[in-house]
Amino acid sequence: MVYIIIIIILIAILGWSALLIGYRDKHTKLLSVHVDQVFDKRCLPIILEHDPPAKKAIIMVHGYPSTPYCYTYAAQRAYQAGYDVYAPLLPGFGTKPADLYNTTFSQWYAFLKNFYEDKRIEYEYLYVLGTSMGGSMTLRLGEEFSGTPEAPNALVTVAAPVFLNDLRLGAVQNWGYYIMRIIALFVPAINPKIHTGDKEVNDGNELWIGYSGSFVRGGVSFMHALKQIRKNLDHITVPLLAIHDEGDKTISFKNLSVIQSAVNAKFFVARPTAMQATHRKHVLLMYKSVQEELMDEILAFLKKTRGAES
Repeated sequence: MVYIIIIIILIAILGWSALLIGYRDKHTKLLSVHVDQVFDKRCLPIILEHDPPAKKAIIMVHGYPSTPYCYTYAAQRAYQAGYDVYAPLLPGFGTKPADLYNTTFSQWYAFLKNFYEDKRIEYEYLYVLGTSMGGSMTLRLGEEFSGTPEAPNALVTVAAPVFLNDLRLGAVQNWGYYIMRIIALFVPAINPKIHTGDKEVNDGNELWIGYSGSFVRGGVSFMHALKQIRKNLDHITVPLLAIHDEGDKTISFKNLSVIQSAVNAKFFVARPTAMQATHRKHVLLMYKSVQEELMDEILAFLKKTRGAES
């Protein structure tokens, strides 16, 4: 009898963790970014503005736990194509790992939303491009603003998740995600470090700048936010280009089909890639083997969307 009770308790705890029963973000206060405290100048926001300012702009949103540096090539290409470009540094990122410990998706998204609303006033045409978690945030902006005067003219996502694991789809990227909430009760992160690139050249992957390690508390917040983002995908009516590699080792490729089947975008393009590479095939616009081709397609897509300049 005792063993049965123990098993029931363990199952209940696992369900509480895996299903995020009763979870709410504890920290929702609006945060600011301390650009004077970045651990490397490459973490700084990217701001490329024409003089006089262009009529069209792109906001590029980095992932978790990345920095704007992943958009170095993409930002220059967009700028050369006539766009003003903004890649903000999200709060808690790019300074020191401890700054991220007790921040949440609600706070990261609130910062991005305010940034977006400010730029929406300034530009006739405004586009948002997001990678990984930045792609999820891009989808949420589309859900919130589609059908309103503040709607983006188009969205682009790169390896964007709307789930981390999904047993029903046979897409379990990491079994550890199911116990992440339990771990987060005791530690905010596992082996957190600052990552300033690798010595071995690997298709541009060696240039990645950000934090390494597992930030479990923030991961729980992100996983919880994905449930609502996935639920509201049908709210997206603006044009959307979704890019994902079939062999992505970080976020399941099956996210692409879920997005494709759920959104109501007026103009939707699913763009799978099939890289032959040894890296994680995730931060695609950093990889020298595909970044030029993908940016050509992204810029062509934006040009084709309704309201885009010729």
